[in-house]
Amino acid sequence: MKALFTTFPAYGHLLPMLPLARAVAAAGDSVVIAAHRDLHGTAPELTMRDAGPGLPALLAENSARFSEDVLEYRSDTEGDGVLAATVALFSTTYADLAFDERLELVTDSQPDVIVCEMWDFVTPLVAQKLGVPYVTFTHSPATVIDPVLAAGAEKAGAQRGLRVPSPLATVQLWPEWLETLPVSADSRLAVRSSAYDVSARVDLPAFSGSRPVVLVTLGTVVEDLELLRSAVRAVLSAGADALVTTGFTATPTMLETGALEADASRVRAVSFAPIGQLLDRVQAVVAAGGSGTTLAALSRGLPMLFVPKIANQPQVAAAVTEFGAGLTPGSPAEGVPRLLSDANLRARAAEARALLAERPSPEDVWSELRTRLG
Repeated sequence: MKALFTTFPAYGHLLPMLPLARAVAAAGDSVVIAAHRDLHGTAPELTMRDAGPGLPALLAENSARFSEDVLEYRSDTEGDGVLAATVALFSTTYADLAFDERLELVTDSQPDVIVCEMWDFVTPLVAQKLGVPYVTFTHSPATVIDPVLAAGAEKAGAQRGLRVPSPLATVQLWPEWLETLPVSADSRLAVRSSAYDVSARVDLPAFSGSRPVVLVTLGTVVEDLELLRSAVRAVLSAGADALVTTGFTATPTMLETGALEADASRVRAVSFAPIGQLLDRVQAVVAAGGSGTTLAALSRGLPMLFVPKIANQPQVAAAVTEFGAGLTPGSPAEGVPRLLSDANLRARAAEARALLAERPSPEDVWSELRTRLG
């Protein structure tokens, strides 16, 4: 059996699928991951095929197509143009840049099944054209714009004389008890979440002393140095040390230049590291609210404080806060002391960990998919 995994070109879209891809390989089946070369270091033990465009090129092309409309709509209808540009980013613009290449790749690799990340709306069209069954991998909650995104996918298909086919199944990483909108259970296979990791150990800087350590991360998309500064200051003011991922906002050397405006003796910074190894070192997490980071933290039973910025991050933050395992205060300074001291918050995070552990393993899910594929 040969499985091809495809994804929208961003870390947070690929990383949640890797445990299932590794389960395919562990079962003795063939697995190939089609992703832009920028993402190839995420799973060095698996076979990767270069599949563009990269996220910067895709964003640049989409901005060039929609910049004037976005400015007009922002002034006239408060966001409709922004929504249109967002939908195109994942559907029509992405299809224009990726469809032909993806068609060639699938034709060449001849997979028995394709596993598509939930916001990859291009590969299902390729699957329809070539008659290959596909599975949708859902790592984030349902949103109110899902029907609009689906319409964008239909438009991209119609431009190529194709319809969007129904998936063989939907692998559901995001748990139903954190959904805020109704979700159909038809053909859905729940799968256990885990923190992204690799076998190679990253040389993380050590802390001295006995203070608790809090992970502060905005992920790989949000770029807001002032927000990062305020979160770190809040952690230090509450009596904890801060392990910071700078992502693309800055670099770890900003500690030496004073750009972080914090006591460098109580802060350690890395640009990017597998979150599994970061979570081994901390007692709580301050995050923007990406679904991958959120599920990773909850899978370790760690309470969270959210500083949501973009996309579905406010929805993720609200869901975890409603469950009782997270906080979404007006500012980090308001919430970090409670993050470190509230026993109920930590208890609910432990309950979330237990619930996530009860879900089927990636190995069990791949076995079920093989059965459905015959």
